[in-house]
Amino acid sequence: MIRTLSSLRTPDRHSPFAIIWMFAGIVLCLLILANFSFEMLSSMRAYVGGESLWSKSQKDAVLHLQKFAGSHDPEDLRQFRADIAIPLGDHDARVEMNKPRPDFDKVRQGFLRGGIHSDDIGGMFNLYRRFEWVSFMQRAIRAWEAGDLYISRLDEAGTQLQLEMASPAPSDERIKSILAGISGINDKLTVIENQFVGAIGDASRLTYRLLQNVMLAATPALLMLGIVLSLRILQQRRRMEERVNHMAFHDELTSLPNRLMLSQRLDQALCRHRRAGTQLALLFLDLDRFKVINDSLGHETGDVLLRQVADRLRAQSREGDTVARMGGDEFVVLIENPENLTDVASRAKRLVEQLSAPYLLGGKDRHVTLSIGISVFPADGCDAQSLLKAADVAMYRAKDTGRDNYLFYSAAMNVHTVEQLELESDLRHAMERNEFLLHYQPKVEIATGLITGIEALLRWNHPRRGLISPMEFIPLAEETGLIASISEWVLATACARTKTWQDQGFPKLDVAVNLSARQFADPMLLPKLTDIIRRSGLDPSSLELEITESLVMTHGESAVDVLQKLKSIGVRIAIDDFGTGYSSLAYLKRFPIDTIKVDRSFIRDIPSDSGDKQITRAIIAMAHSLKLRVVAEGVETVDQLRFLRSERCNTAQGYFLHRPLPEAEVAGVLKDNRMRSDGIVPLYA
Repeated sequence: MIRTLSSLRTPDRHSPFAIIWMFAGIVLCLLILANFSFEMLSSMRAYVGGESLWSKSQKDAVLHLQKFAGSHDPEDLRQFRADIAIPLGDHDARVEMNKPRPDFDKVRQGFLRGGIHSDDIGGMFNLYRRFEWVSFMQRAIRAWEAGDLYISRLDEAGTQLQLEMASPAPSDERIKSILAGISGINDKLTVIENQFVGAIGDASRLTYRLLQNVMLAATPALLMLGIVLSLRILQQRRRMEERVNHMAFHDELTSLPNRLMLSQRLDQALCRHRRAGTQLALLFLDLDRFKVINDSLGHETGDVLLRQVADRLRAQSREGDTVARMGGDEFVVLIENPENLTDVASRAKRLVEQLSAPYLLGGKDRHVTLSIGISVFPADGCDAQSLLKAADVAMYRAKDTGRDNYLFYSAAMNVHTVEQLELESDLRHAMERNEFLLHYQPKVEIATGLITGIEALLRWNHPRRGLISPMEFIPLAEETGLIASISEWVLATACARTKTWQDQGFPKLDVAVNLSARQFADPMLLPKLTDIIRRSGLDPSSLELEITESLVMTHGESAVDVLQKLKSIGVRIAIDDFGTGYSSLAYLKRFPIDTIKVDRSFIRDIPSDSGDKQITRAIIAMAHSLKLRVVAEGVETVDQLRFLRSERCNTAQGYFLHRPLPEAEVAGVLKDNRMRSDGIVPLYA
């Protein structure tokens, strides 16, 4: 089984949050119910307390009337009035509460006269109004109404007794009759009080039992929910730990094992193979020119390509293989127990073939190749680090030898690698040490033989190795990003020197400078170029920027915009190496260019190769039909020059005419060319 995961596990849809919300909802309902029940119980307690005060006041009122009948003391009569005012206040509150729209302030005043605490009045009012339809409340209200009736009679009896005793001739019989009536009222009220208390007591017990039953029923449900919630949280935590573990050991984009997991598996595999005395192979894969895909089609398209590469690697892997992504466009395949090196080579060859098949990117088929470096245990290293390093060195060597292939590691490759590292280190200091210089190759107008322009060519005068070919250090400069600062230096130097030669008597001299891919993609290209031209004093029309055909075709629509901006400041545009890329006539018509440079590969075999002659003839005719100038590169023989003249090619450059010249020799060559008014025609005709 291939030890890779195709995708991250989809998070469980049944989140514990649903259970948490359910749990919280039940608890909230219980809290509301409990609060409501406790409010009811508190209001019932207030009614019971009010009834006790009501009963005591009624008893005291009867007692003070009886004392008044015997003592004739006005103080007893005053006490009676104070006592009877309490149940009368409750009476006023009840009468107001019976109205369809009661006035709460009047209810409050009545209860306050009845001795009820102000904090209890709201609950008593709500209980009376909300539950007056309930049986226990109806029983209590009936008892209350009956009690109020007898209180009114007691109040009237007190008034009668006061009047009788205040008369000139009080009747003992009349007083005894009134007192007997008062005793009867007191007996009736005692029964009514018991009825009221009984109704409120039944309500309290019912409410308590209801609350108790609800709590008893809810407790198991809450317990079960708590258990389920705990299990779900534990399950979710376990899934999260698995996901975090997967993210720690797998690449997020492709879901392949990452560098960390590869290191662990490689260490484990090495332990097994040391004990068994068997081989394992490490294949280090890198996509060729992946940066071009990223820069031209965007990083999202680059990510799509990497996922497709990962899918193909999975499909081509065998049981027991480990496929990992090291980062960027680098992948590693760990092959355990290969039959022999031939088996490893066939596996690598198949990967090169399968992964080089077209990829569907942006709705179009795109061709991407890869290079593979192979290291073998124990021949190329005994630990993970040395094996990875060896495979990496072999992979870069495969790139240097043409890409789209594979190479096994050999010790001789390390020499090349060390040299490259030293060269890179020296390259980083070359600018500050003034080791770069420019040579200038003249461009000759074929019809007149006059030098009309020069092409600036970069050279590196290495302190130990002498002049280094641009083919050797330019790719390294592009890879390290140093090409940006180097290219700006070339532009600034070429413009300044050309302006000097113009001031020395060659005002129509033009200079051509190659524009790098990094410069072309730089959003600050226009302001940088404008500043360089301004500081040099060179007329923009004297500067020709050479851009390779493959570069403009890679950028497509965006290239049109960049070229138009460059043209807007007055510089001229030349398409370099024309014929080697995939230019379409439709694009060529849209590009705001001035010159086409025919690649030297078409000139080299003229006149012996009739095919090259036909291609060159067609390019020149097409360019002239589009009103473009044509420059032929690599002119090495007089026959080539004669052919180009016969086809009315505008300009030529090459060693047959002039080799690239050091700066100090340019002025002399220009003077010599101007002094011979017939140019090169008499010499090479």
